[in-house]
Amino acid sequence: MGTACSMARRKSAPQRPLLRAQPQAMLLALLLTLCLVAPALAQVSAEDARSEANATQANATQASAVAHKATPPEFLPKPGDPPAGATWTEPKTGMVFNWVPPGCFIMGSPADEPGRNPDEGPQHEVCVSGFWLGATEVTQGQWKAVLGKNPSLIANGDDYPVDMISWDMAKAYAKALGKKSGQTFRLPTEAEWEYAARAGTLTPYAFGDAISQDQASFEKRYSLPAERTVSKRKSRKSRRKTARPKVRTWPNMHTNVVASFQPNAFGLHDMHGNLWEWCEDVYDAHYYDRSPRENPQNASEGVSRVLRGGSWVTKASTLRSANRSRGWPDLHTAFYGLRLLRPRAESKDGPAKISHR
Repeated sequence: MGTACSMARRKSAPQRPLLRAQPQAMLLALLLTLCLVAPALAQVSAEDARSEANATQANATQASAVAHKATPPEFLPKPGDPPAGATWTEPKTGMVFNWVPPGCFIMGSPADEPGRNPDEGPQHEVCVSGFWLGATEVTQGQWKAVLGKNPSLIANGDDYPVDMISWDMAKAYAKALGKKSGQTFRLPTEAEWEYAARAGTLTPYAFGDAISQDQASFEKRYSLPAERTVSKRKSRKSRRKTARPKVRTWPNMHTNVVASFQPNAFGLHDMHGNLWEWCEDVYDAHYYDRSPRENPQNASEGVSRVLRGGSWVTKASTLRSANRSRGWPDLHTAFYGLRLLRPRAESKDGPAKISHR
């Protein structure tokens, strides 16, 4: 290219214009243009190559940061563990628990996941011990069998999930059921909940990259509470006109009967939608920065508690396996319920009590 450029410069000296020389002049002009542009193009190509290499290195670094390490022996299935697909039924309530085997998984969501919130990162590997988890959310019938009164605002029947449950109420129910049955029950930790919800998947939902209303209960519409007609009467004392208290009703709020949809790979129903589910952990938006790898639980000082799974009224992105929410421990709404966990180490299993799905 250098020799051609030198020749082009020498031949580009002023000459007598001739009509037949125009093609030669055009060729010389093209050679001069190439001589000027080629170095710039080479520099741009080199910069692009460096940028691509840097991006590749960054992606590799991010991937290696959450890559699976060797699973510790204590988080591998053991000979004495229940078999895959095992279930256990609590005799006082008929509550079915599914065996969730021990294992490790990537907790949190990647930076490019649609609907992602900042508190879902950084992604990190977590290992959890095996446990028994309720196949469904606690139902209104199961709540009444232990504590008598049904607190639900959406009191549609015994097979519907119990709602209007605060974290404090959920803890009290787990303790009361344990006292009746002689077993130990608690809420799942946030890590146990996400591990169970993912059931071996890396996608936003256990069913893939998207979710439909054929797979979960969410984005249901309801009207604001209707008010009864307010009539006026005269007070016996002052004879002034006063209004009766306004009475609110909730005519079209509706959850789904538990297990209305297909379960995930662990046999668990409604991990996405229906009702938000309380977890044991104190909520901390930055907990993942310091979370331990093995059986993490945030028990630090704090007020709000973790909620997972979304509800019958929230948008689809809140149902993602990695989505995190929070609430005051005494807050109870028609969107909050619970699902119980039975620890493996404290289970008093008898061979006849365990069945298979």
